[in-house]
Amino acid sequence: MKVTYDSALNKIAERIADRTAESRQDQLQRRNQVVDIYGMEFTRQGDTNHPAVFYISVSPDLIYYERFEFKIIIQPFAMSIGSGGATGSTAIRVNETDLVVNQNTVSPNPHKHTTQPHNHSLDAGVSLFTSSVSDFEIWIEGINLTPYLKAQYAGSWVDGEGVFPTKGLSNYDLLKAVGFMPTWQQGAILAPGYKKVELKGTGVFNATLVNYLKYSHVNR
Repeated sequence: MKVTYDSALNKIAERIADRTAESRQDQLQRRNQVVDIYGMEFTRQGDTNHPAVFYISVSPDLIYYERFEFKIIIQPFAMSIGSGGATGSTAIRVNETDLVVNQNTVSPNPHKHTTQPHNHSLDAGVSLFTSSVSDFEIWIEGINLTPYLKAQYAGSWVDGEGVFPTKGLSNYDLLKAVGFMPTWQQGAILAPGYKKVELKGTGVFNATLVNYLKYSHVNR
């Protein structure tokens, strides 16, 4: 088949167009990047007057979210019960005019009460205390998400120590929750930057936030 000058030019133009499209796609893939955080844990302690507070960072070059979920783990908290050491014998002598403390002897006044020498020992160590939490709530950027997250599991909610939600690999889905919120609340929660997450409850508790976050952003 004879190739004419015009058909040759058309073939060249088609190839240039194809290569240009491929190049643009390659550049787009290099320019955009995906952050995929799977199961990153943050642990804090809280009580009735002080919520457990976490901060989650989202790139300012956010393009869109693919996943924004988390679990809550309530577990015992550790507390130091001492730093070790012991106290020696201490004696007290009381007379009519003054009080004398001597670490070795006792000179009791027969007309007054006296305290006999005694020792105290102190052991170092750590003790675990059960977390006790009720009226549990989750707030993000000052917005109470509790009703939206409760609804995802038919009202089943954090009620003591354990992993929540309790159903296998299930998580609380923040993107699903914001779909039921007013526009201004959606903007406050989904905007890029540091997300302040507060876990509030009555009692003393040790809480771990397990974060699952996936989003696309511009790669600089």
